[in-house]
Amino acid sequence: MLRRFSHTDFHANQLILVSGALMLSLFSLSFTPAPRNYLESLIMLKGTDYWTLNCSQYICTAKHHRNCNAKGFWAEGCDGDALVVQDVASFDDVDASKLLPGDVAAFHGVHVAAFIGNGTWMDSDPRHDGVGIMRPNRKKGGWFFGEVRILRWKAQ
Repeated sequence: MLRRFSHTDFHANQLILVSGALMLSLFSLSFTPAPRNYLESLIMLKGTDYWTLNCSQYICTAKHHRNCNAKGFWAEGCDGDALVVQDVASFDDVDASKLLPGDVAAFHGVHVAAFIGNGTWMDSDPRHDGVGIMRPNRKKGGWFFGEVRILRWKAQ
């Protein structure tokens, strides 16, 4: 004998189907895992708008460090928490063989960038709409022209 479904049974079954579809869609979302360290944080912040994180805010946010500006990196190593490991006349004079991932380049107190490794630097720059791969512009008067200090965070 066949059972006739009532209007209520139809809505109950429809609700079960919709609930199941929602659960499947939630399980199929790809979640980005939280960064495990400073270097992963530097990379995962790629694409963040410049007006959200400027150059020094980008590095301090990735490090979970109180914010210090580019001048603070240059003058006192971000409140003394980073040590100068190279002090050179220009970015071209940086000894790449001495760089470690996470090192910070302070460009004469007006800009900072982070070394990611394999010759790659990242910064936050309005010329590339925020956090991204650094493209140095060495024109006189520009951020990348002049003396550079390479800083390394103290072990914490």
